[in-house]
Order: sequence, then C-alpha cells, then structure tokens
Amino acid sequence: MSLDFNSELHARPSIYFEGPAFVEHVAFMPTASNARADMIDHVSKITEDASFKTQVEHHTEFVTVTRVYPVDNPGGDWPVSTSTTEDYAQIAGLADARLICRVGILVTGPAPDELGTVLRRFEFGDTAASSIGDGAAQVCSDFRVHDDQGSRIILFNKDLNAYRLGRMVRRIYEIETYRAMALLGLPEARRLSPRLMDFDAKLVQLTSRNLNTSTSQHKPLLDEISALSAEIISATAETRTRFGATAAYAKIVEERITELREQHVAGFQRFGVFVARRFNPAVRTCHATAVRLEQLSHATMHLIDLLQTRIQVEIEYQNAVQIQAMADRAATQVKIQRAVEGFSIIAISYYLLSLLKTVFETLEHSGYHLSPLVMLVSIPVVIVAVCVTILRVKHALKHEA
Repeated sequence: MSLDFNSELHARPSIYFEGPAFVEHVAFMPTASNARADMIDHVSKITEDASFKTQVEHHTEFVTVTRVYPVDNPGGDWPVSTSTTEDYAQIAGLADARLICRVGILVTGPAPDELGTVLRRFEFGDTAASSIGDGAAQVCSDFRVHDDQGSRIILFNKDLNAYRLGRMVRRIYEIETYRAMALLGLPEARRLSPRLMDFDAKLVQLTSRNLNTSTSQHKPLLDEISALSAEIISATAETRTRFGATAAYAKIVEERITELREQHVAGFQRFGVFVARRFNPAVRTCHATAVRLEQLSHATMHLIDLLQTRIQVEIEYQNAVQIQAMADRAATQVKIQRAVEGFSIIAISYYLLSLLKTVFETLEHSGYHLSPLVMLVSIPVVIVAVCVTILRVKHALKHEA
C-alpha cells in the first residue's frame, strides 16, 4: 500500500462555518472487538446536509464525531442536542465503544458587558474565561459534566471569520478531547501506587539480605530478586503505552492552549490556567509513576548484578583454591615420583649386582677364579648403567607426550 505523505498536511481539516451555531464534539475509544480497518482507509470525512455538518475522524486510539448545527436564537436556553451518545457511536461506525468526552460549544455573537448574567442563565458554575485570538473572541466554561454526559463551552465571536472560527473551535474541543485521553493514564497510576510501595519495601529487604547473606545461600535470594524484577518489568510493560500516550496527549493540550493566545478577562480565571492547574498534576503523577517503575527496574537489575558479582567472585576464589590444591598435590606427586625413581635405581642396581654375584660364585665353583676387584668395579658400572637407562627412558617418554 503506497502512502502519500504530503496528504497528511490536509488529513484533518476544520469545519468552517459562520454565524451563531451549536457545535457538538464526541470522542469514543473503540473496544478490541470493533474492526479498525476503516481507520486505515480514511482519517477524516466530512458530510453536509441542509441542517448540519458532520465530521468523523479516526485517530490512533479513538474516533471523534463533530457536528455543527446552525442556531437562530443563541440568547435563549442552552441548545438541546437531537442526537444521543449512541447515535454518535453509530455515526462513528462503532457498535461497542467507550465514551471519552462529549463537548457542546455554543458559538454566539460578541460578549455582553454583563457576562455574569449570561453565565447564570446557562447555569454555569465556577467559570473560567479568556479573551482569545488576540481579542477576536472570548471563551467561557465551567468544565462540569451535565446529565447528557457532556460539558458546556460558550464562544463569543467578535472578529473571527469562518476559517478562523472553525480553527478556533477545533482548538477548544481538542483541548477537551486530548485532556480526557491523557487522563486515562491516571487510574493506572493510582492502581500501581500500592504495588510500587510493595516493590520498594521488597527491594529494601532484598538489598539488606544481599549484604548479610552468605554466598552459600545465594540461590534462594537470587530467585526472589529475579521474581521481583519480573513483576516490575511486567507492570512496566502493562503501562508503558498508556503513560507514553498520556505524555504525548498532554503535550498536544499544552500546544492547543498556547495557540489560543489567551488574554485575561477581569473577574475570571483564564481558561488555559484553569485547565493546566487541574490537569498538569495528574500528568505529573503518571510521569512520576513511569519514572518510578523505570528506577525500580534499574535498581533490581543492579541488585542482581551485584549478587551475581559476589557469586562469581566466590566461584573464582573457590576455583583458585582448588587449583592451588591441585598444584600442591602435583608437586607432592613429583617428589614421590622422584623418590620412587631413586629407590628404583637402588633396587634395580641391587638385583643386577646380586645376579653378578651369583654369576661370579658359579664361576668360582667351576674353577675360574676372579679377582675381587672385578666385583668392586662392577658396582659403580651397574649403578651408572641403570641411571643412564632410566634417564633415556624418561627422555623418550617426554618427547612422545
């Protein structure tokens, strides 16, 4: 399958519109049972009819549906959506999916002087508000989830044309979408918190035992450290993707807030500051959990290396002792062998001299008289002959070896 990488520049166009409107944005995370082949075929698809525009976008992990309804009287009650969450899931082509977030954005005219009156009419609570786009619009939200599982945002448009308005609305609902996706890592971090404390306690205990345990009992200790390392690696593998996605989504949220080019509205906390102050601690929790897992993994591997080093040193020491003992035994055997060789020379010489003595006595009885000097001279001759013979045999054996 060939890919046109230049088309990625135009893969996610905004929905451009003018005038008062109500924008609904819904994000779903498909379950494993949903077919995801269509995400490869297209990234974004926009459809339009007489009453609204609809955009379906397939992301790496989630699917979003954005719908723009024209509004005739934006000064009345909050618009009532004509589509349920199930309807949007069907539009996204998902039979079974998890709702990530639902955002309703009311786009109306310039902000009134008495902003509080409008916010109370729409039942906004503790509201954050900012002037955005260098004063071209104003955004307000209390970030509360209502009965329809959605949050509400008001965008007061002053100078934004259709193109800038579409891009600005997109930035706003992307802040909410990516913020919700990033926070999916927070339950994982909370779930891991007691396990991390248990990992820390086990690591401290095993480290102390490594200092006090003799190398003869290293096998059970090594098994326990290996088991702890396997648990930590398993926990890291289970959460690596989620925590990595949290960091990536948090970066996108930060970028989108920067792109709003906020300015302060008197009497209100800024929109981006409200999000950041409540969002960043959760992201830092996920990051700290990921770092803690990585540090625990390195610590256990380091402890295994230390224990294996101790074992290796002990094995090398034992080998050295055994080699020295073998060398001592070999030296003793050499000494014994030399002594035996000396005794062998004496014994062989003794037997040869005894044989010569018998010969001389036999000759004496036969009438042949030999001088005693012959016997005396034969003694050193026999001894020298035996020594030379044994030395030549040893020399020949040495060369054959």
